[in-house]
Amino acid sequence: MTSMMILPLSVVLLATLDYIHAAESLPRSQIADTCGRRLGDYISERCLNLKTQLVTFSGCSYTCQGKNAQGQNITTNHYLMNGLPCGDCKECCNGACTSVKFGFGNPLTFESCAKQKENS
Repeated sequence: MTSMMILPLSVVLLATLDYIHAAESLPRSQIADTCGRRLGDYISERCLNLKTQLVTFSGCSYTCQGKNAQGQNITTNHYLMNGLPCGDCKECCNGACTSVKFGFGNPLTFESCAKQKENS
């Protein structure tokens, strides 16, 4: 019985490790493209405009690194705009991927963090 449970678990773990390894080997801009076509190009261009390079992307934020005119290292963090989708039933809110708040009346409604900021 135990061996019947271990084999499927092993397969899942190996598949997960392969997926993680494949994602790590992709350029950061390609990882961003999985969210939206050309999103990677957009954020890479934003970094290039600052004379830096894209180093991390995490769904609702990205980091650029480079050197300033004096040769000092600089790192800038940027958030994608509030309300952008970032996962199943999730949206970007202040740089974090958060669940959408639903109103379960008739009709079904939702409250976006982007709309909350507009009303403030």
